[in-house]
Amino acid sequence: MENISGYIITFKYEAVRLPLVISMLGMQEVVLILAILLLVFGPTKLPKIARELGKAINEFNKASSGLIADTASKETSKKEKKTKILKEIADRLDLNTTGKSHDQVKEEVITKVINMKETVSTKEDEP
Repeated sequence: MENISGYIITFKYEAVRLPLVISMLGMQEVVLILAILLLVFGPTKLPKIARELGKAINEFNKASSGLIADTASKETSKKEKKTKILKEIADRLDLNTTGKSHDQVKEEVITKVINMKETVSTKEDEP
């Protein structure tokens, strides 16, 4: 076991990052805490408590990573919906979208709509 820069501890082949408070504890403090826990909970309950704590931490990590993945997938789906709607509008305006970026298609749609509006307004002005 090796303590590197205060908060990374290596066990055989795995490096585990610990919170700074735990890494500041020395070996004597850790042994004292374990001895107190052993006296309070007893030798039969201590492994069960450790196992349940490990499961709780594992569930928390799974839930937090799931939330991050859900948020990213929602943002991607919103972007895909916007692109799909823009493509439908461009198709209805008879614009070619092949090989063009989202911004280029958007500019062409805006330009086409402005031109259509101008032609409609000039036709209304004519008697």
